[in-house]
Amino acid sequence: MKKALVTGANSGLGDLIAEELARAGYLVIPFDAAWGDDVRCPDINKLPRKLDVLVNCAGVNRIAWLKDVDDELWDEVMDVNAKGIMKMTQACLPALKAARGTVLNIVSNAAHMPMRCSAAYNASKGAALILTKQLARELISDGITVFSVSPNKLKGTGMSDDIDRQVVETRGWTLEEAQRYQLAGLLTGEETDPAAVAEFVGFLLSDKARHKALAGCDIPYGL
Repeated sequence: MKKALVTGANSGLGDLIAEELARAGYLVIPFDAAWGDDVRCPDINKLPRKLDVLVNCAGVNRIAWLKDVDDELWDEVMDVNAKGIMKMTQACLPALKAARGTVLNIVSNAAHMPMRCSAAYNASKGAALILTKQLARELISDGITVFSVSPNKLKGTGMSDDIDRQVVETRGWTLEEAQRYQLAGLLTGEETDPAAVAEFVGFLLSDKARHKALAGCDIPYGL
């Protein structure tokens, strides 16, 4: 049976991707901080010897004006969102080589557009984007395909709700004002359904022939 490891699998998009991959016939290995897993320092004893798919979905977001971005905030966001991708891919590399597998990084539209009060998050996602392209070039010789998907703000996830709360606290707005401001920046004027993103990801990963030519590519999902 094909195996897939999904980080951030306890909730939100990671949980939905794990469900889609299970439906596609994968044995899914969930990996999440809620269960004591750390993408910044993965326990190799918890990793399989052969791995067809690694989905790097774990992420954090901390909103603050530039003057309030301290080392602790910056390091946490950069370490989880960018360093976490590198460490997980490194740790899973022997297993991915054994299966000539695939790495999918969940990046963000924040990698493509500046946002107020989001220096650490945007920088981390920009790093994740270029890291995806770098890994794709470096690992293709081992038969490993690396690409990314960049969703816009997702509807009803824990991170989205937390972003709304942080915007309210940082900007001094009401929740309605914060949501109206964020929706105005989305082309469709609405948040993206995470189930739709997960279904799209599940389709791509269900067969390597569907994503092999995407090596090094980033797919924006909503703007």
